[in-house]
Amino acid sequence: MLVSAIVLIAIALTGAAAQAGRSLFFATASVGLAAFFTALFALSPNGIEVGDELVYIRRRWGGVPRHLVMLSSVRRIAIHELESSIRLVAVGGVFGWYGTFQSPTLGEFKMFATRLDRLVLMDFHGERIVVSVDEPDKLLALLQVQLE
Repeated sequence: MLVSAIVLIAIALTGAAAQAGRSLFFATASVGLAAFFTALFALSPNGIEVGDELVYIRRRWGGVPRHLVMLSSVRRIAIHELESSIRLVAVGGVFGWYGTFQSPTLGEFKMFATRLDRLVLMDFHGERIVVSVDEPDKLLALLQVQLE
């Protein structure tokens, strides 16, 4: 909804700028910002599904599948474990936190989170993924079964 509003505002501003004879820069900037926010929204996390063979991290556009046979451990983590994290190639705050981060306690990890209080760390051989879910204990139970 927010992205639709931003795109519509950008289109309206572009049209108004063109009719008023304003600079091409203003029109280009407004369309560029609309495209930027649309991309941020499209790549933001939108849930997680656990199947028989895959963990699938949903995004509004595309998704991130990981094979359960590669899962080596899973646990809840607290916000303090993300302290001093830096974004390597990531977004933080706009439509969630997603991308690749680096932390003194976790090392390099990928995060797909819309909130920072219900976090689950999944270790796949050679890759760490942090996700936020509404019911972390339910996700842990599903994934623990796969580890046995």
